[in-house]
Amino acid sequence: MSERGEGARWNRPDASMSLLADLLAGKGLDPGYEEAAARRAATGDRRGRSRRSASLLAGTLVLGLLGSVAVVQVRRGEPVAQRQRRALLSQIGQRTDESDGLQRQADRLRGQTDRLRRTVLARSDAGRAARRELDRLAAAAAAGPVRGAGLTVLLDDSHTRGDPQGGRVSDRDMQRLVNGLWAAGATAIAVNGQRMTATTAIRFAGDAILVDYRPLSRPYTVTAVGDPRGMDGSFAASSAARSFRTLKAAFGIRFDIRQEDSVRLPAAPAPSLRYAGEVPSK
Repeated sequence: MSERGEGARWNRPDASMSLLADLLAGKGLDPGYEEAAARRAATGDRRGRSRRSASLLAGTLVLGLLGSVAVVQVRRGEPVAQRQRRALLSQIGQRTDESDGLQRQADRLRGQTDRLRRTVLARSDAGRAARRELDRLAAAAAAGPVRGAGLTVLLDDSHTRGDPQGGRVSDRDMQRLVNGLWAAGATAIAVNGQRMTATTAIRFAGDAILVDYRPLSRPYTVTAVGDPRGMDGSFAASSAARSFRTLKAAFGIRFDIRQEDSVRLPAAPAPSLRYAGEVPSK
């Protein structure tokens, strides 16, 4: 073995193998390389997070913009729909008032015509016989007003509305009531002041009950002329009355009957003339 001088530096024989040994031992690269790699990894993570945050923000902005556009469209559409609905309701009310006014005018003219006809027919025996026949036919056709004792039946929807269908008075309920009163002995019937005839139609449109295509308002008042006690007893024992009592107990609809000493029913509107022909003379 050779000796070195005092200032000489001694190196291990495997000094040139230190890098390979460090790698095999898991010590990694040089600290400088490790630091540079760590900086690149951190920068990449921040950039990825930044890209993800930017994408999330853009998506949120798009969704917010779409929501704002939808809200604006709804708010723009609501006033238009409301204005159209108010205009339609106003037109319906106006036309109904006009129709009611024309109906009152027609009733006044019909009353004047009836009085003049009676005056003329009262001048002879044949005329008086014709007037009695006309009165009989007018009563059967509800062409004239009628007054007398009778019943008043009050119907209304349930105020609790536990069941929207069962607690609402329908057109079939009204038909059942009117038919039950006819069967109980009524000689004349009116629903909310509208006289019933042999050709009167009771229908349902939306939430309204129509009598001859005229809507009824709640509560519904059905007035029948006839013997109060006899009608009350007969109607109370009918299947119609039993069904109404069941609806009242189960769903809370209003169903009240009271006897009246005197009621007045108006005449039915004059039927529309569809065709006419000459009556041959005898």
